[in-house]
Amino acid sequence: AENIKNNVDELSDPSITFRNPFLAFTSEDILTNRLVEEFQDIPAAEVKAAAHKAWEELAAVHTDIQKKGEETLQYLKETGRRGIVLAGRPYHIDPEIHHGIPDMINSYGLCVLTEDSVSHLAPLERPLRVNDQWMYHTRLYAAANYVKTRDDLDLIQLNSFGCGLDAVTTDEVYEILTRSGKIYTCLKIDEVNNLGAARIRVRSLLAALRAHDRKQAVREILPSSIQKPVFTKEMRKDYTILCPQMSPIHFSLLQPAFNAAGYNLEVLPNDNKEAVDVGLKYVNNDACYPSLMVVGQIMQALLSGKYDLNKVAVIMSQTGGGCR
Repeated sequence: AENIKNNVDELSDPSITFRNPFLAFTSEDILTNRLVEEFQDIPAAEVKAAAHKAWEELAAVHTDIQKKGEETLQYLKETGRRGIVLAGRPYHIDPEIHHGIPDMINSYGLCVLTEDSVSHLAPLERPLRVNDQWMYHTRLYAAANYVKTRDDLDLIQLNSFGCGLDAVTTDEVYEILTRSGKIYTCLKIDEVNNLGAARIRVRSLLAALRAHDRKQAVREILPSSIQKPVFTKEMRKDYTILCPQMSPIHFSLLQPAFNAAGYNLEVLPNDNKEAVDVGLKYVNNDACYPSLMVVGQIMQALLSGKYDLNKVAVIMSQTGGGCR
């Protein structure tokens, strides 16, 4: 909606009212109150009644999707067939974007499920390695967490437009699956209608699964959570804290402020090309440039030999929004 608002010239016409409110689906009350604020020309009672019906229908849709997922999983169990959770963003439902990949997978005798049809079946073990702050990401990780528990189910993730946020999700889904001995497949699809490359990837996945079945290898199912080290008060006196820099003007205040509080903090320089080159070695190709710069600064410092790696910590700085 923000892209439409800022790029469609016709919307500058005073006679056109363009509404793009930010709506939180945290609860029915929060959503309803926001709609009442937005549509003040409609009686509040009507808005509340309409919002209640919409909320009930939304819940019914989620229930239907989950019920169908459970039915399909039972079918797989009874018939011995294999299923694929085709995990895509909501826009991948559009045939113009998924280019018939669900039908192509179906043609190999596989059942296709969406991530929201199974994500309710295996709550995530936390904390995850990533900062899980988006609803879609939570469903995606939960779906992968369920897939790892079944031998008749695998996951293929669709990725389009070099989505920067999916630079995070693809890495995390990969880790959740491979940690428990499952195969991870990501299909990058954009405007190209030719499914040749995608078909080869799916065939390769099936061949790998058949080889795995022949070996009859026993998988160990491991939790999705990780043990995160904690920076304690005792570490303050002898640990060096590395702070990647994003804004020289603002960050010039951080080092003296932290040091005055008894911490040994160093703000890293961001004006050298070497940090970019180092970042390229360690960062997903779809990640944004600030991510590349931040990781490059951190890794360059850690690899420099200047710091005792047993006495060093990293403080992550971001811009206050949904930063990667």
